[in-house]
Amino acid sequence: MKKIFNKGLLALGMLTILASCKKEGTLNANLDAIDQNIITNKNATDIWLDQNFLNPYNIETKYRFDRFELPSGKNITPPSVEQVIPAMEMVRDVWIRPFESAGGSDFIKKISPKQFVLAGSAEYNSNGTITLGTAEGGRKIVLYVINSFDKTNLASVKQMIQVIQHEYTHILNQTVDFSPEYQTVSRGGYEANWTQRSLAEAYSLGFITQYARVSPGEDFAEQSSNMLMMGRVQYNAIVATLAADAQVKLKKKEQYVVDYFKTAFNIDFYKLQSEVQLALFKVSQPVLARMIGPGIGYTTLTANPSTEPNQSAEFLGLWNAARTSMAAGGFVLSNYAMTFKAANLMTLRYTFTNAAGTTTYFADADYTMALNTTTGVTTFTLLATQPTTTTYGNMGVINARMAGVNSYFSTGSFRANWINQIIPGDIGFLGSLGAFYKTTNANSYFYGTMGQ
Repeated sequence: MKKIFNKGLLALGMLTILASCKKEGTLNANLDAIDQNIITNKNATDIWLDQNFLNPYNIETKYRFDRFELPSGKNITPPSVEQVIPAMEMVRDVWIRPFESAGGSDFIKKISPKQFVLAGSAEYNSNGTITLGTAEGGRKIVLYVINSFDKTNLASVKQMIQVIQHEYTHILNQTVDFSPEYQTVSRGGYEANWTQRSLAEAYSLGFITQYARVSPGEDFAEQSSNMLMMGRVQYNAIVATLAADAQVKLKKKEQYVVDYFKTAFNIDFYKLQSEVQLALFKVSQPVLARMIGPGIGYTTLTANPSTEPNQSAEFLGLWNAARTSMAAGGFVLSNYAMTFKAANLMTLRYTFTNAAGTTTYFADADYTMALNTTTGVTTFTLLATQPTTTTYGNMGVINARMAGVNSYFSTGSFRANWINQIIPGDIGFLGSLGAFYKTTNANSYFYGTMGQ
């Protein structure tokens, strides 16, 4: 003990000597030049970021280049200052505000990254991929390719917000983990070398993207973020084209995501999904002509002109005449539906009953459908040869009574568009109202509920 004590005294003496010999002086270094994020005079961009992110959400946005915030050994371009506000406007409008609508005004304040770091270019990886965003410890999200971002381009906006939704899902999972049962849905399908696997293979195994195959955590983040960014119409359309086993798996994963948001955060996921879509629709309105067909979007239009308001006079007159003729034959005409199938095929179906209403019948006919996705101009042409099953045979029974309506559908051309200017309502969702207007007379049209 004595020996140790003497050494302690010696060390103390040396420290005293060193302290007495220390010279003080001003460090001759410009720290502002070393770290441009030390801001002494805030510019308009800084003030905007404070007002829209730092003050309301305690989220810092670093856009001045800081090499220590980015991966070393990578050539990454700094962001252009003029790109910062447009990019962060979309972060606010398409990410934050939908969560506030669905989860409450304080949701992002309670659970959020505390810093966004912006980079001008992508991070290029040795395996041929690029990194568009990263999250670190639930505190920071790095957003790349800011210099090529275009707030008026839907694809550009969706790409950036998809990254945030993905990384934010990881942050939510760090707060409340998702069910371990999730990883059993596609057990055996996880693959680290995902870049060498096709999207078709990923779909077949129940993964919404190739990257989802990396791990259960990445799978959950991809599932959640893609459902939000695709919207229900596009997501359902993709799933519906897959083999039965893949459909079952993706529907199970969808339910896991929906249940997770409800039980962990009391958020109705479908409301959140709708809010995200509404925000995206402000960037670019959905075009009905580009949303019709299997694997694309809507596959059905259903209508009951007898009870649904604001029918065009020409079409309603033909429909009522058909109802009168059907009644004379002992039938009650109920409604019609169009089913949009592969290979430009549309099946028209009339539903009707006997006079007592005790028996329901269906009458089908197949048409070729030529739809121009740019102009929306559409024609329906009755196929010369029809199937011979019972429902197609029924069309032969009532064809003369439905002649006026049938002729309306197959004569001339229409332009596909929404009917929200006549009947107010949201567009682009399941249940939205779509219409086909005569190209020669916009006051003549038929409309119905768009579905799948």
